Amino acid sequence: MKPEDNYIEINKNSWKNILIIFVLLASPLLLFAQRIEKHNSGEIINWKEFEINNNKWGTYKIKKGTYDQSIFLENDMPGWRWKTPGKSYGVLGYPMIFLGTSAWYKLNEIKSDNYFKNLEEIKSFNVDYKTDLKVDDKKYNLAFDFWLHNSPKVAFETIGAEVMIWEDYNKFKPFGKKQGKLTTSNGQYEVYTGKIFKKELNKGWDYIAFVRLNKRRSGKLILMEFINYMKEHNLYKNNSYLSSFEFGTEILTSTGEIKILQYEVEIK
Repeated sequence: MKPEDNYIEINKNSWKNILIIFVLLASPLLLFAQRIEKHNSGEIINWKEFEINNNKWGTYKIKKGTYDQSIFLENDMPGWRWKTPGKSYGVLGYPMIFLGTSAWYKLNEIKSDNYFKNLEEIKSFNVDYKTDLKVDDKKYNLAFDFWLHNSPKVAFETIGAEVMIWEDYNKFKPFGKKQGKLTTSNGQYEVYTGKIFKKELNKGWDYIAFVRLNKRRSGKLILMEFINYMKEHNLYKNNSYLSSFEFGTEILTSTGEIKILQYEVEIK
């Protein structure tokens, strides 16, 4: 072996050692970069065309104990976890995947039409989802939620109806009275209706809930089947406008975690 060959061999080994050290030092940073978690109410994480929203709207009702709820994105997989005081204070939060425009603007702040979709113009509305949900034997649901407005100017004053589709639930019943049953391509749902009035807003709206009989945590929905049922039964007004379409867990007394393995929404 020539002296210069020995030098080249030593130099190669040195670079290998440097590379190994760099990888060891960088690995924690790379792992950290692949995970985002947020704990504050209303914080969001952008994911694809959606927002993951840490909605804690009902925590003001807690009189004793602490409530923890956070959203996260890990290796491009969103989810959230929560831990309640275990006592019944009603719905404390609805961490969710959000698409569209917030229903909660003030009308005097809206200068032009801001709706997400005109309900009458939607021809195809499909969802395909898959979750990994771990939760204890207490109150919660896994549900879609969307808001219909009586004006193209979306604000809480123009809310006409809230529509929910409960896919999974435990020890928890919807607001309103049972009015009928809907059979869809992917399962049967009991239909509940009622009128909600919020004193603090001096505002009310219709509430419609489709509660799945054969509970599930993954599946497909053809939303037009639900919308057509509501239209046939006069459950919403003509010229209604969709502000947002959401998917989350209403949390009451349970503790759990959900990972969203798949979530696709198609609206045409």
